[in-house]
This record gives sequence, C-alpha cells and structure tokens, in this order.
Amino acid sequence: MSSTESGLKTGQQCTVTIEKFAHGGAGFAMVGTTPVFVTGAIPGQKVAIVITKHKENYAEAKVQKVLLKSKDESMAKCVHFGTCGGCVWQNVPYNKQIKYKEDIVRETLEHLTPVDAAVRKTLAGRVLGIIPSPQVFNYRNKLELSFGYGTMRHEDKPAPTPGAKGQRIYFDENPGLGFHLAGEWSTVLPITECHLYDEQLPALLADVNRFMKETGLPVYNPKTHRGMLRNLLLRRGVHTNEHMIAFIVQARKKELEPLFQKFMRFAGRPNLKSLMIVEHFGLNDKPENPKIHTLVGEPFIRERLFDLTFEISPFSFFQTNTLATEKLYSAIAQAADLNGRDTVLDAYCGMGTIGQYLARFCEKVVGIESHPSAIDDALRSAGQNRIGNISFYKGRAEQVLHQQLKPGGKYKFNVIVVDPPRVGLHPQALDSIITHRPEKIVYVSCNTATFARDLGTLLKSGYELRTVQPVDMFPHTAHIELVALLQRK
Repeated sequence: MSSTESGLKTGQQCTVTIEKFAHGGAGFAMVGTTPVFVTGAIPGQKVAIVITKHKENYAEAKVQKVLLKSKDESMAKCVHFGTCGGCVWQNVPYNKQIKYKEDIVRETLEHLTPVDAAVRKTLAGRVLGIIPSPQVFNYRNKLELSFGYGTMRHEDKPAPTPGAKGQRIYFDENPGLGFHLAGEWSTVLPITECHLYDEQLPALLADVNRFMKETGLPVYNPKTHRGMLRNLLLRRGVHTNEHMIAFIVQARKKELEPLFQKFMRFAGRPNLKSLMIVEHFGLNDKPENPKIHTLVGEPFIRERLFDLTFEISPFSFFQTNTLATEKLYSAIAQAADLNGRDTVLDAYCGMGTIGQYLARFCEKVVGIESHPSAIDDALRSAGQNRIGNISFYKGRAEQVLHQQLKPGGKYKFNVIVVDPPRVGLHPQALDSIITHRPEKIVYVSCNTATFARDLGTLLKSGYELRTVQPVDMFPHTAHIELVALLQRK
C-alpha cells in the first residue's frame, strides 16, 4: 500500500456519506480533510468504499456496498444498469439529475476558472436554469455496438527452442453484441436492451444474435485481429422516422458478395431506409476511409432540425439527441441575438448545422471544420436547404484563423460561435478569436472544466461573461452541454 500526506492509502476501506455529485459524475465525500470521488455513488447514500487511487489533494474510490440508500434513489429502468456503465445516474429521478447538473456548472466555474477569487465568485450568478431534454428515455438517434467476446481466455505456449519467443493462443469464446466496459476494450458485455435508443432495439438485437448463430460468421478479436463482424452502427431520424443499419466488418467485397443475401434478412425491418455493409481493416474502431456497400436504399438517412433537412451518413457528426439539439440551437440564437447586418464565424462547425440555422438571422456565416467528410456534408446540405449566405473553410480552426481568416482580412466578424471538442479551444485558435475582437463570443461547450479554463483567458482579454445556459442533452449520464455568452467590454 502507498499513502498520501493525508494518511489515506490505496486499498484502504472507509465508510462515507455522499454529499453531492462532482464534475464527471462521481459522488463526492470527505474523509477527514481529503476530498474523495466515489464512482457509482449518488448523493445521500451511505456507502462502504475502497480507495483505488490517491493524489496529493484528493482520492478516488469505488463502492463496495451501499449501507443506506439515498432518499432520492429510484429503481433503474434498464436490466444492465450498474454493469454497462452508460447510464450512471439512471437511479436518480430526472428532476434531481438536472438540478445536480446545474449545480455542477456553477461550482465548476466558481472553483476552476483561472481568475481572481473575487471574479470567480460572480460567475455562478451568471448560470441560468438548465433546459431539460424533451425526452428522458429513447432520445438517442445513434447507437454504436460492438461484436466481441465475453471473455478473452488465453493460453501461453512455451518457446519451442531456447531464445525463441513463446506463443499466446486466444480462445474465441462467448461471442456476443454489446458494449465495451470502461477500460475493457478487448471484451464485450452482451446487452438485450438500451432505453436510450428507440423502443424497437430489443427486437433488432435478438434478430442480430440469431443471425450470428445461424450464419456462424466469425466475430472480430481485437487481440488477434482476426474475424469478420466488428460493429453494428444504428442511426435514425427522430423527425423523419428513417432508420439505418450498418454492419462494420473486416472483409473485402469479394468475400462479402456471397454473404450479401444473408444480411438481407434485415431489409424488411420497419422504416428501414438504409442497410449497409462497411469494410474496415484498421486497428481503430472508426474506419478512416470506409468502403460502403449499400444493400437497401441510399448510404444515408434524412433528419430535420427545425425547417432544415440533413443527410446523415454512417459517420456524419450530428448531435445525438435531436429534440434537445433544437433547444440547444435556440439557446445559441438567443445568446447571439443577431441582426441582418452581422457576419458570424462558426468555428468547429462539423456538418454546418449551427451555421445553417443561424444564417436566417444574419448577413453572412463562415464555417470552419477540419474533417473533409464533414465539409462535404455541410456543402451538400447547405445547397439542399437553399442557404446562399454561408460558406465553409476546410482546416483546423487554429490554422484557418491564422491564415485564410486572419484579423483584418476578408471578413470582420461581429459574432464568433465556437463549439470545440471536449479538450476545448486550441490556444492558437483562442488567441486568434481574441485578436478578431468580435462584439460577442458564443461558446458552446460539452466540458465545463475546459470551458472554465478558456473562460479565464477571455475574461482577462477584455470580455465579460453575461450568461451561461446549461442544456441537458444526455439524460441519465453526467454529460453537460452549455451555451455561454461573452460580451466585449
């Protein structure tokens, strides 16, 4: 065992009462003067825990046993709750979930924003009441499942001769379809239901499992890189009711063609508009240059946001909660408060959905996106939606803002909208945005901690925080989306 200055040791057992949720979704408790973040615990529970990791100023732990239930604790709907690790808050009533998320945003800004303490204390007051998701269950329009094995049993064979390497033999046992547990990328937890996707999922999963048994097609083993069936990707249009099924496989067209008829058993599923087989030979889960074989329909489905229509291909970036996305975009438009003379920069624009919605309120929108396929999707959908006042630049935001769209160039941006990944804004992109000196910056964040970091820089650079609007895009999880408005002083 090793210990910290506080005296806590890895492997030490304690009894604590969970006070609240912390950023990231863990339960928060104190052991003496040491903050402890407890995975799988909820506020109000009294739990026996074991310390799993420690740092100088805090420790992490997991629950051994719930000694006393929380008064707010409810029965989870899913049979896989507590095992799959997806819906960590499903045993907390939804009205409590969103209140905790709102509190987390306030506390994160107040404690993590790198500015003077006097300024930090004012930030929590800028946070508005959270906008709840219109749907609490069955809200996802996309689900990715993995084919795999429930165990990864192996046998080590000794080297045949001195100096030679031994051989590790893996046994492909218990094939199934489900999710990888946290930290367990080589095995799969088979699932029979997921209440975040649509209500027809259990029937589809049962059919896929029958398909696996009847065809005997080999399941991919990530240790040996052998096998065919890798992933099942499902997408649906919530407003259009169009469904997509995509099997991602490690096989070439010559090997696949005799099998196409076997996959056609899924062609008659309700509202199916796209059935595809996708070739993938890389080591990562997401194909770099996928070859797609469309067996039914087209290689995309359609979805609507407001009065806009978008074609969603298997690997398009599109917010996964359609109805909450409309709430999010309305919050962005309200924060931007555009007029017909404004020129808007939409950085990290993905397939251009935010910019296309905002285009109706302003004179010009310019989007920046680094992924070529997303730019292709953006150009196509902007044309189909007949939006003439939007254009796109392909490249990393920090590079485009430093070169093609540098300050003093072709455009003077009154409003800059950013929607960066979880790591937040690239430092060079942040510097360029500040140099552009827009009147307003609308920061859309999926990570309150990195937003707080970037907020500190913006507050020191002549901007003031006006509002922070949390939006719940992912009920039953700890993920929080927010829309922040910063105004130039």
